[in-house]
Amino acid sequence: MAARRRHPLKEIEFVCREAERAGWRILVPRKGYWKAYCPCPGKHKRSVHLTPSDPNYVANLRAWFNRQPCWRS
Repeated sequence: MAARRRHPLKEIEFVCREAERAGWRILVPRKGYWKAYCPCPGKHKRSVHLTPSDPNYVANLRAWFNRQPCWRS
C-alpha cells in the first residue's frame, strides 16, 4: 500500500493515522476534501477538511469516529 500525503495540520494527521490503524481508508484527491471510508463497504464515510474554520473541528472529528459502530470492532 502506498503511503498517502500527510495532512498539513498535525492534530488532524494524528486522527487520520488513528483511523487507518482502525482499518479505515483515507483517500487524498489532488484537490478538495479528503475522504475517510470505514471497513464496512459503503456504510460510513466522512469528509476531512484541509483548513477547518471551526476551532473544535478536531474534537468533533474524533467524536464522530468514536460514535461509529465499526470504529472499535
